[in-house]
Amino acid sequence: MTYTSEITRAYVEKRFPRASSQEHEWLTNDWLGKEKAAEGIANDFERRTGRSLSGLRVLDAGSGNGGISIVFSKRGAEVEGVDIEEELVAIARAEAAAAGSSARFTWYEGTTLPFPNRSFDAAISVSVIEHVTDPARYLSEILRVIKPGGYLYLGFPNRLNLREAHTGLWGLSYLPLPLARFYTRLARRNPIEDNNLHFYTYWDMRRLLDASAHDGRTWEIQEEWGAGTSFLKRSIKRALRAVGIPHQAVLPHVMLLLRGPQTAGELRGRSERMHPFADLAEIEGVLQRLADRV
Repeated sequence: MTYTSEITRAYVEKRFPRASSQEHEWLTNDWLGKEKAAEGIANDFERRTGRSLSGLRVLDAGSGNGGISIVFSKRGAEVEGVDIEEELVAIARAEAAAAGSSARFTWYEGTTLPFPNRSFDAAISVSVIEHVTDPARYLSEILRVIKPGGYLYLGFPNRLNLREAHTGLWGLSYLPLPLARFYTRLARRNPIEDNNLHFYTYWDMRRLLDASAHDGRTWEIQEEWGAGTSFLKRSIKRALRAVGIPHQAVLPHVMLLLRGPQTAGELRGRSERMHPFADLAEIEGVLQRLADRV
């Protein structure tokens, strides 16, 4: 990446004029570390989906400075990034050109994605949805443009984490909104409204996913055990599942792999894998033969 601290700092100070100098420094360092984070996200996407990014058409729904889109495109994906900030779109385009990336970036108004139905194999949204005004509409639009069986890699800070991710303030996300706003002002941090910041738990997100159906289609959360394979981690995950809690619900950042509705053929194949017989006729035949022997 060719980001410079000067360019980054200028954007951060302009975008968040009421943030503290400490927050400006943190945001600048976070931006400059995007490439390393994006490589980790790309690795995680491929591990969890079991698919190479090469040849996939991917939507980056809230592309920011373009870091994730550029890394994905370098792995062979055809990437379209969208953002509601024109300045970020310009920065991402300049960075893609400097990096020799094929990723494309488009401004949109934040409600209707500028793409036809079922036009992407996958979408990615990391640390975006907590800044979205209408998250159900946002998720519904992504579902609209995803092909049958396509994936959404969705990540957001966990409201249950004691230290809020954006401000670094302890207990902020546990407070009612008026008190949270007062707390950030008292601590001289960037106001919640400047960042359009919202707080979600795993269960909050499940409700939003239920509310984001499009034409009768809904997202399905993929059941996963995570990357940790040690006996201790597996034991903790099993204990949580025994009481109905997926391990993602207690992590500092909730990282979900969602899948759109599959095609009839995929669903039929899944059904056949779930049963020892290929179809009902075969089952009926077996039952009839058993009856004849009685």
